Amino acid sequence: MTDTLTRPSSAVRASGLAAAVGGAVVVVLGIVGAASPDLVGAAWFATVVPAALLFAAGLLGLRRLAVDLGASGLIAGALAVAAVGSTLFALAHAYALLDEDTAILLFSVFLVVTSASLVVAAVGMFRGPARLPRWATLVAGVWPLATIPAGAAIGDLPHFGAIAVWGVTWVTLGASMLRAARR
Repeated sequence: MTDTLTRPSSAVRASGLAAAVGGAVVVVLGIVGAASPDLVGAAWFATVVPAALLFAAGLLGLRRLAVDLGASGLIAGALAVAAVGSTLFALAHAYALLDEDTAILLFSVFLVVTSASLVVAAVGMFRGPARLPRWATLVAGVWPLATIPAGAAIGDLPHFGAIAVWGVTWVTLGASMLRAARR
C-alpha cells in the first residue's frame, strides 16, 4: 500500500493547500491589523506562527515539484533555504511573545532570507521546466521586500495592507502548485 504523501502529485497538492491556507490566514491578519492596529499583539503574533509554518510546508512541496521536474540544484537549494527561513520566521514570531523588540529584528531578517531565496528560485525557474510556478514564486518573494518596510514607514494601514496582499501572493502560489500537480 502506497502512502498518498509519498506520491509526488499528492505531496505537492497537500503542500500547495498548506501554502494557500497559510496565505489566507495572513490575509485575515493583515485586514485585522489594518482595521485596528490595537489588536496587533500576542494573539496576532501567535497566529503568524502556524501560517509561516504552512508557508514552509508549501515551500518544501514546491521544492519537491521542482526536483521531480528536473529543475536545477540552484532552484532546489534556494527553496530549501526559503523553507528554513520561513520556519525561523515562525519561531521569531513565537519569540515575540517574550521579547517583541528582539523578535521584530529576527523576523525581519528571516523575512528577507525567505524572500531573497524565493527570488533566486524564481529567477532559476524562468530557465527551468515550464510547469513551475515562476511568476507566483517571484511575486511572493518580491512583494514583502518591496512593500512591507515601506508600508511600515508610512503608517499602519499601508503596513498591514501590504501584509494582507502578501497573504494573497501565498494563496496564489498555493493555487499555482495545485494546478502544476494536476498536470
